[in-house]
Amino acid sequence: MHRLVVLLPILVPCAALAQTGEAPRPQIVVTSAATIPSPPDRAVVSFSVHGEGATSDEAVRAMVAKRDAIEKGLAGVSGQSELRAAQVAIAEVRGRDCNRNYGNPQLSTGECAIIGYTADLQVEVRTSAVNDAGTMVSLAGRLGATNPRIDRFFLAEDKEIRRRGIAEALAEAKLQAEAIARASGVKLGSVISVSNLSFNGPGPYDEIVVTAQGVAAPPAPPPPPPVAIGMKPRAIETQVRVQVVYAIQP
Repeated sequence: MHRLVVLLPILVPCAALAQTGEAPRPQIVVTSAATIPSPPDRAVVSFSVHGEGATSDEAVRAMVAKRDAIEKGLAGVSGQSELRAAQVAIAEVRGRDCNRNYGNPQLSTGECAIIGYTADLQVEVRTSAVNDAGTMVSLAGRLGATNPRIDRFFLAEDKEIRRRGIAEALAEAKLQAEAIARASGVKLGSVISVSNLSFNGPGPYDEIVVTAQGVAAPPAPPPPPPVAIGMKPRAIETQVRVQVVYAIQP
C-alpha cells in the first residue's frame, strides 16, 4: 500500500519567456509525492568485543578468541552474516593509585607501573536475516559481546522502488494538473519540464575490514539454543517527489 501527496498546484506565467521579450505563457506547475513502503531486506547489528591480558598480545588473543566465538555463533543463526570491524584499540592498564593527569607524563614505575592491557574491537554485522536480528543480539550478548544492539534496517537496493514512485508521482501530477485546468476553464497542454525533487541520501559508507587469526580452543559441549526474539521490522518508506510544468493551450 502506498500514499500519494500532492503539493503546490498553481498557475504561473512563464518568467523565462517574459525575459526574452515574448508574450508570457501561462503554465500549470504541480508538485506531487509518492511514498512506497517496503519491508527491509538488510539489518545492521553492532557490538564491542573486549579482551584482557598481562601483555598486549594476551589481550589481543583473548579479544580475537571471543570475536571468533561470537562470529561462529551468529553464523548458526544466519549463515549470510557479514562481520566488519570499524575500530580496534589497545590500552595500558595501571594501578588505581596512579594519578596520571593529561599533559603531565609520568614514568611507568611504582604506582604507575603497567599491570596489564585491554583490547577492544568495534564490530558491525550486516545480515539479510532481518527477522532474526533480535536473536542475533541475544546470542552475541550470551557469547560475551559488549553492548550488542540493532543499529538499523535498510534496503540493499531501492532503484526499482524509486522508479515505481516516480511513475506514480507523475501519474498523480497529471491528474491534478487536469483537475486544475478544468476548474480554471483552460485546456491542458504538453509537458514543458519535469524535475526530480527527491533526496537520495548519502552513498555507501566506507568501512575497514579487519581479519585476525583465532586461537585454537578445546571442543565444548553444545550450548543451548539462543533466546529467540521474534520481531518483524517496520517498513522502509521510500519517498519520491517530482515537479511537473505543463503548458496551457491557447
